[in-house]
Amino acid sequence: MTDRAHLDDGAHLRAEIARLTALLADTDEHHHRLRDALIIRNETLEGHVQALEAMLDWYADLYEHAPIAYLALDGNGVVREVNLIGASLLGIERLRLIGRPLRLHVALRERRKFLDHMLRCRRQTEPVVTELEIEARGRSVPVQLISRRSDVAGEAGTYFRTAVFDLTERRRADSALRLEHERLSLAVLACGAGLYDYSWPAAALTPSERWWQLVGRPPGEPPQGAALWQWFQARIVPDDRATRDDAHARFIAGETTAYAAEFRLMRHDRTTVWLRELGRAAERSPEGHARHVVGVLMDITAEKQRSEAAAHQTALLRDLSAALFRVEENERRELATLLHDVLGQQLVAARLQLGALRPAAGDADTVREVLALLDDAHQAVRSVTFQLRPPILQDLGLVAGLRWLARETSAQFKLPIAVIAEDTLPCLAGDPEYLLFRCVRELLLNVVKHAEATAARVEVGGDEDDILVIRVSDDGKGFDPPPLAADHPESRSFGLLSVRERIMGLGGHVHIDSAPGQGTRVELHVPLADS
Repeated sequence: MTDRAHLDDGAHLRAEIARLTALLADTDEHHHRLRDALIIRNETLEGHVQALEAMLDWYADLYEHAPIAYLALDGNGVVREVNLIGASLLGIERLRLIGRPLRLHVALRERRKFLDHMLRCRRQTEPVVTELEIEARGRSVPVQLISRRSDVAGEAGTYFRTAVFDLTERRRADSALRLEHERLSLAVLACGAGLYDYSWPAAALTPSERWWQLVGRPPGEPPQGAALWQWFQARIVPDDRATRDDAHARFIAGETTAYAAEFRLMRHDRTTVWLRELGRAAERSPEGHARHVVGVLMDITAEKQRSEAAAHQTALLRDLSAALFRVEENERRELATLLHDVLGQQLVAARLQLGALRPAAGDADTVREVLALLDDAHQAVRSVTFQLRPPILQDLGLVAGLRWLARETSAQFKLPIAVIAEDTLPCLAGDPEYLLFRCVRELLLNVVKHAEATAARVEVGGDEDDILVIRVSDDGKGFDPPPLAADHPESRSFGLLSVRERIMGLGGHVHIDSAPGQGTRVELHVPLADS
């Protein structure tokens, strides 16, 4: 029994030793694994620490060199930290600024506002925003303080991270914006325009009070938004609506950069006003379509009335000018008739009677001198008669008269003048041959006096069935054609103005084509009788 017990104890001991040996091996393996894990974790932590240090350095650089002033204030408003921009803004070295109350740099009249700012910082957790003025480098600088409670306490307790924004440029921009707004308001008030804006295609119209005054506010609650747009459209006089819609459609589609239209609008009180509408796109789509439009509306009723009155007066003046030309023509005809039929006949009769005399021998020379004087006088009367109303015009027509005029002008001024025309012309409206003759004579005299030309040309014809065109051209020095208006009475253009008025009295118009060194061409466009 004893030997068996010893055997059992030995087996039990060997088993225990084996178990302990296995446990020791497992422990050693676990130790190695734990050691490896700790080494890896340590290396990871070292990497995180290096990254954190790099990030702290990055944030430190960002803090130091940020374009905005940053401060750390304690609860009493004492500066505990400041970046370079902050020190530069306050105009003091950073080391001297640390530990200095910020209120000493606040404008005296603003210090109560700063103390209230710090009181709110201590009482609330949300950011505190205050605008005040600080004294820096001998001048007042408007700034905005934005303070936030820091989660990390400093040596002096709770810190308040504060950003300081220089508002100088913003104040200057605000002042300029207010000035421009006042200018715009004054300009709008002076011109009496009504402002509006609308989105498209929603057509949500938002007008000003002046806009309502122009279009006439309806009784009751006025329409708004898209309904107002439809109401406004319906008020436009139908005859003007299509033109306005076409201009608006082209503007919305991006075919034009600006929108302009003039139309009549019927107010609710049945009065009609003329309106001018101007618009621009404040926003466009990538395709160029207008999305948001701003514009003005102006009452141009008085302007239209003045324009119509001026047009009426112009028509009356033209009628008066035409009447004066007719009176002048009648006077010329009567004077020519008087010279030819009366004075000319009397001179011929006097010469015949004087020639029939038998003077004494001593008076023969005197009689011959008197006869020569009578011949000269008769020739002068014939010349004046031709100038006033050439009989060739009445006998042979305008083309023959122009050819005679060309020959006479060429002989007198040694200037070659060619006339290109058919022998017969279609019938002209108002029998204007004499007037056209004088217009061509005026143009040829202009060539002689001003053009320094070596040749001139008169062409009679036309490219249109209902218009006769007479062209007077030269190869002279040319000129810059001035506006043919009564307020440009230069010596050169006065004759052209007279020609223009005469041709307009016939229902035609004058076209001038000239440039320095390129000669001159003047075209007289006159309607035919059938037109």
